[in-house]
Amino acid sequence: MPRWFRIWEKKRGSRRTVSRVVATVGETFFFSALFFFGVIFTAMTVASTVLQTWPIRSMFPEVAYIEGECTILETRVVVTGTDEYPHYEPEALVQLELADRQFRAWTLRRSPISYTTQQAGWDRLNGYEPGWIYPCWYDPDSPGQSLVLERTPAYGLWVIFLVLNSFIVIGGIGLIYTLLLMGTSVERRSAIANKAKTIELLKDSMPSANFPSIPNDANLTNSPGVRLAFRLPIEVSPGWWLLATLIFSLLWSGMAGVFFIAALGKHLSGRPDWLLTIISLPTIGIALAAIYQFLHEVTAHTRVGPTGLEISSHPLYPGKEYRVFVTQAGKMKVKRLRIVLICEEAATFLQGTDVRSESRRVIDQMVATARGFEIKPGMPFEADYQLKVPEGSMHSFKSDHNAIHWKLLVQIDAEQMPQLTRSFPIVVYPAELELAR
Repeated sequence: MPRWFRIWEKKRGSRRTVSRVVATVGETFFFSALFFFGVIFTAMTVASTVLQTWPIRSMFPEVAYIEGECTILETRVVVTGTDEYPHYEPEALVQLELADRQFRAWTLRRSPISYTTQQAGWDRLNGYEPGWIYPCWYDPDSPGQSLVLERTPAYGLWVIFLVLNSFIVIGGIGLIYTLLLMGTSVERRSAIANKAKTIELLKDSMPSANFPSIPNDANLTNSPGVRLAFRLPIEVSPGWWLLATLIFSLLWSGMAGVFFIAALGKHLSGRPDWLLTIISLPTIGIALAAIYQFLHEVTAHTRVGPTGLEISSHPLYPGKEYRVFVTQAGKMKVKRLRIVLICEEAATFLQGTDVRSESRRVIDQMVATARGFEIKPGMPFEADYQLKVPEGSMHSFKSDHNAIHWKLLVQIDAEQMPQLTRSFPIVVYPAELELAR
């Protein structure tokens, strides 16, 4: 069995340490299953209730009842049970007048009620006078068999909704919590706790008033590193893509569940809607594909692990050297890992009535390369490199129509996986500001 799937990490005496990867994957799949189950079946239950189709109509027939007017012709108390333990059921003979037919039935509620004394049964019928007209409820498909004077509260339906919503809440909170903590090392949490008090809320390295278009680096220096001063934020977090995949799969699965319930209800009622059935089949197929893609993303995200990039100082200045520290966790055999310094120019302009945006990479400088190594669970790849910003480079800039972006790219080529690229934005200030400090 491959190492990535082993359940135990190590043995300490008579105790064994559970594999963190297996535990994370297991928690993610468990909470994902709860969340998907809750959302999909909630959507199907709502659709079945609104459309009055199977299975809610079979479990709670009175959701399909409509209100009418009935005349009470006679009342009685029926003796049931045994001679030793008799029970008394109150009933009323009601008459329902419809446009094409007349219906009569002895009834009170769909679920019969009984009492231990005859007097209690007659007391239950107080208020129902023969010859008077009262509201009644019935199933339009079978009025004679479903006629009732009192509707039974559908408490069971509310219990189903409560249970399904609890699945959504528990699964959603657990899934978010697991994804947020996925790959967060103990050292990283310790560094945040130890250095949080030393972070200045207002930095004195703000751009000069002579350079109002230089981006502020406050959002890039508010996270302490483990080895170096700052941990750079990732530009597009894999967690956000995972969340987007989850949301799409949930919304589409809910819609597919509604179509499935509606089409199935038509078939069970003997009035199949083939157009709805044809539409439902590819919708369900896309829903299954979306769920598979989400589970695949979870597996890949867990296997690749987080990428961390720390830097010794920020902001950066042209011609200066800095240290960068990269960490890559997961379980994979890496053919090549590269760190690249990128500078891009972006412009937004009008072409006729269209707004267009174009970008061009003006600097593509190799910072470091590592080849032929294996990353194992609990043993991330770590390396320290030197970074130098080219002299005479243009500083970071942003205006309404033009921008200059600097970033560090970490590119990973691993076996049996597509190339992984993660981007970390940085800010380069003019050399004049560095001299003025």
